[in-house]
Amino acid sequence: MSEVILHLPAWIDEREARIALAVELYREGKITLKQAAEIANLCVEDFMKELSKRKVSILNWNEKELEEEIENADNF
Repeated sequence: MSEVILHLPAWIDEREARIALAVELYREGKITLKQAAEIANLCVEDFMKELSKRKVSILNWNEKELEEEIENADNF
């Protein structure tokens, strides 16, 4: 992963900025849950709690992946 240096205004909390960035990148499907947790400096479980607080699905599947999961469930 590359390093990015951002200069935030003093009134923006670094922790909150990290979490917000990680949530948005995860919501857009650009990074995995584990990667997002690392960006947010949280364990995966705590990051999942943040997703829930922000009404972002923990299961970040696209339509094809969801159809495959449903199809696989039908095979049981």
